[in-house]
Amino acid sequence: WTADFPGASTPVIAKGKLYIMGYLGEGADLQEGIGCFDAATGKKLWQQLFDDFLSDIIYLRYATASPVIDPETGNVFMQGTQGILAGFTPDGKLLWKHSMMEEFGRLTFPNGRTASPVIDGDLLITRGITANWGANGPAGDRFYAFDKNTGEFVWASTPADRPHDNSFSTPVFGWHHGKRVFYASTGDGSVVCVNARTGEPLWRVHLFRAGINATVLVHKDTLISIFGVPYEPGQLVAMKIPEVEPANAAAGPVVLERDKLEVWAADVSTSTSSPILVDDMVYVVAEKGDLCAVDANTGEIKWKVKLGIEQRNSCPLYADGKLYVPM
Repeated sequence: WTADFPGASTPVIAKGKLYIMGYLGEGADLQEGIGCFDAATGKKLWQQLFDDFLSDIIYLRYATASPVIDPETGNVFMQGTQGILAGFTPDGKLLWKHSMMEEFGRLTFPNGRTASPVIDGDLLITRGITANWGANGPAGDRFYAFDKNTGEFVWASTPADRPHDNSFSTPVFGWHHGKRVFYASTGDGSVVCVNARTGEPLWRVHLFRAGINATVLVHKDTLISIFGVPYEPGQLVAMKIPEVEPANAAAGPVVLERDKLEVWAADVSTSTSSPILVDDMVYVVAEKGDLCAVDANTGEIKWKVKLGIEQRNSCPLYADGKLYVPM
């Protein structure tokens, strides 16, 4: 089946329903939001759309955010390119809503590039470049946590330095000294570690002179990050997860040096397509259209397959021994 709901979001399926971000209308009448479809038939069950009150967004240039489903309640959450962060029941009833631009000074970008929210425990965590008031006044790549049930604001975190660019990498969760943490790439070209319950930045490692959009991988005791931009080559890098935390939370995160943590580096780069991990193998589509397989333990490039002249957005998917690669 096919459905007329254009956009650049990845669909998410839960309990027979498919949720996806999209937009309808043109010009001043354009609205963006979330659509829910019967996953078996493609019948649209409901949609919740919001005005695009920022006219410079180009929806078909880069990927936009994807919905996230709460496994505990079945509720679905979205973040639109215009800054609407909202939660709904599986039947489409609005639970709560924030306008991140108006309330937190979230900036937007003409090509969309909006981060997908994530859920951990009772928290919904999202991110974006914001310029607000007080400690959050200077423009920064920040993370925000809200109570997933009520929408109540819980914490804000600025773990990175001043951003060079936007970043829409998805946080990856883990444990550090008994604390729930997440790892993420940031707009200043770093990889950071943040306390997921409090927002306290723990450490950061600077890797690149531009923002990093790809999501990091956790492999055993290493973090794997890929970065690059069309006009400058990057790398695929594995680093030992550091066993450090700040002695004083007010002093900010511990700033670490890459050369003291690096395990290996491979000459594979991309600006926005995230890698995936299958057992001990990393699969990623490089900037110039090569599908690459890299040994996660050593960084050895096992093979490359030329699929096209360019690939900067979609991530590969693994299932049943096969790789599915949008181009």
